[in-house]
Amino acid sequence: MDSEKSGTVLQSSHLVHPITILFWLVVCFSSALAGYTPLAVFSGFVFVLSLCALLWGRLSLRGVRYELTVPRSGLFPGQSVTLTRTIYNGKLLPLLWLELFEPCDPDGPAVPDSGLIVPTPDFSSYDSLEAPAEEPPGDRWRCLYSFSLLKWHQALTFSDAWQAQRRGIHRIREVTVRSGDGFSLSAISRTLRLGATRQIVVYPRLTDVSVDAILNDIWDSRSASRGHLEDVTLLKSVRDYTARDPARRINQRLLARGGGLKVNQYEVVTPSDVLFILDAASFRGQVGEPFELALSILGSLITGLSRRGIHVGLLAPRSVYAPQTCIEPSSNEMELLRMLELLAGVSQDNPPLKAARSDYPVPERLGQAYYVTYSESAATSLQILAHFPPHKAQLLTFLATESSADSQALRARAITEFWRV
Repeated sequence: MDSEKSGTVLQSSHLVHPITILFWLVVCFSSALAGYTPLAVFSGFVFVLSLCALLWGRLSLRGVRYELTVPRSGLFPGQSVTLTRTIYNGKLLPLLWLELFEPCDPDGPAVPDSGLIVPTPDFSSYDSLEAPAEEPPGDRWRCLYSFSLLKWHQALTFSDAWQAQRRGIHRIREVTVRSGDGFSLSAISRTLRLGATRQIVVYPRLTDVSVDAILNDIWDSRSASRGHLEDVTLLKSVRDYTARDPARRINQRLLARGGGLKVNQYEVVTPSDVLFILDAASFRGQVGEPFELALSILGSLITGLSRRGIHVGLLAPRSVYAPQTCIEPSSNEMELLRMLELLAGVSQDNPPLKAARSDYPVPERLGQAYYVTYSESAATSLQILAHFPPHKAQLLTFLATESSADSQALRARAITEFWRV
């Protein structure tokens, strides 16, 4: 079990208040001394009942631990994942009833197929037994699971399916458990923090796109002289030196052996790497659809190019889930899923991209760089493209292209042109 206690609050009836319990004890002894046997028996019964209820309520959640397993965190809208939970009662006192409240938003990225979604319980009127480690999350809704009769030293394991309904990341950092005595006179609530945050990542919805235009851009860059690179680690052959050859190409080993002036010829490589640069801040103030559609097309382009064997990378802004991150161009499946996860976590409220030179690959080694923005005039980090050769940089705008002094005469096309409606 990987849960730890964060805070505990107690809700009790006036019947089990310590002052009330003391009152019934005094009445019991007074009645017995005065010879009022029926009243003494009754007050003694109420005293024992109230005291047992109070102690049972306070001790009911002691030794209770919780574990949550999310076997598959990455989903596309419409897919489902099974969450498995285990609750362990590690004491001799049984639990006649138990309630589990888990964070859940009916309009969030994922919702349970089963379970009851209820407003977050208000425990503010409870008596605080322990100060919480930090303020509880301000989620408005919880998913309620109810159980009865959890025996001593018994582990209860149950599962349910959660359905992915929109792009985003659903995180579960802590849960709230509630139990009490069998008479419902005393209830206790405790927040259990998970050892590690569990999350359900819902990727952008994939749509039908055409990657032919991007493949054509790569071929165009190959046909330009500046689109070729020589890999100095791959020696192709040697030839006689001419006056136009630079001195650094001279084969020093052959020269030392008396072989004369020879120059190295290296293998020529044509970079086919593609880097997408997402300017999420440029969509700020736009109602959801443009941003979600742009992310859907972008995610589909990344997936489609990766499936075609093209090395694809992504520069994503800082979000509440991750710092500003650049995924180096690759065709690795894990890197593809990482890029989709970054797209799942971005928001229109993210800060603009930083233009640090170390944040993206060497421009000369890229086939094409695509800067995704709402419009040319709304772009917030165009300075990033200053390091890229003009024939290797292009704007992908949501709005139709327009003239802009800040666009540095870069080529531009609407990202919706890739979309097959």
